[in-house]
Amino acid sequence: METVPVKPITTSSHTIPLDVMMDIVRILLNNALVWVVEGINEKENSLLIQISIQPQLLRHRKALENIQGILSDYGYYLKASPNSEADEYR
Repeated sequence: METVPVKPITTSSHTIPLDVMMDIVRILLNNALVWVVEGINEKENSLLIQISIQPQLLRHRKALENIQGILSDYGYYLKASPNSEADEYR
């Protein structure tokens, strides 16, 4: 009997706002990433998902970086407002 080498897998959890969920799902499906919904937060309109990647695959690493970038940009969008920036320059 031959032993099949096991490829290392990295798993991480991410809170995904419903506003960007379709963009994230598109990335997950286009890159054949394994993911599961861990929880739903109705008050914040978000999902907690667990994403598993094979870190040796550049495609998987880039997809995860893309997802993290979208979440970072969305967080900045929610917290920054034009009025708060204008007040800083006075």
